[in-house]
Amino acid sequence: MGTRVLLFSLVLCFWGHFTSAQKTSSSINFTEVWVWEYENADGKKGEMAIYREPKLNYWLITPDDAGFREKDEMSLWFLLKPNGEVLQAYLDAVHSSKQIMIHQLPLDIKRKLPGNWKARGKSEYFGDTHTGFPKMKGKEYHIRYEKSNEKTSIYLAYTNADAWVLPFFNDMNIDAKLPIRFPKDLPKNFVAVKEVTEYAEGGSVQYRFKNISHTEYYIDLNELK
Repeated sequence: MGTRVLLFSLVLCFWGHFTSAQKTSSSINFTEVWVWEYENADGKKGEMAIYREPKLNYWLITPDDAGFREKDEMSLWFLLKPNGEVLQAYLDAVHSSKQIMIHQLPLDIKRKLPGNWKARGKSEYFGDTHTGFPKMKGKEYHIRYEKSNEKTSIYLAYTNADAWVLPFFNDMNIDAKLPIRFPKDLPKNFVAVKEVTEYAEGGSVQYRFKNISHTEYYIDLNELK
């Protein structure tokens, strides 16, 4: 009888450890935050911060940190995976519960830049080494448009991050929109670190990569239904 009780206790202990490990595995810690500064066509200035989990190559976009809370009151966060899958966590006000919705970005990954992107032979470094990350070297390109007189100067930097998903976020049929519209013509491991676009009728939009810094931002998938 004592042996059975001991074995049963060991099973319960193992099961408790197993389920605890399962629960822990559903928690994701984003250890990097990438920040861009921007100025839109109306002259509004701001910052856009996006979290990254470097081991899984996941990105996390939150309405408050990315700067679009006024357009999206219910979403909690968006998890972007390198395969194009997007998990949207939101608050269901009717049932007072946290829900999840799954989206799929188009797998339209470019192998090279378009022919109307011309390298200028200039480069610039972006970032801040005081945050614990090296600066990124951006190379300048000018974009020529066939159907408009807009002028764009853009700097691209190579990165180990799977950044191709970020430009396609604004194409989803949802209220959430990033304040920065990244070009969708970038190969997989390139990220836009600076852009200045001047419109023919006047005005401009611009953004500049500020830095990467260490952080700890957790999300728990077990909280969602």
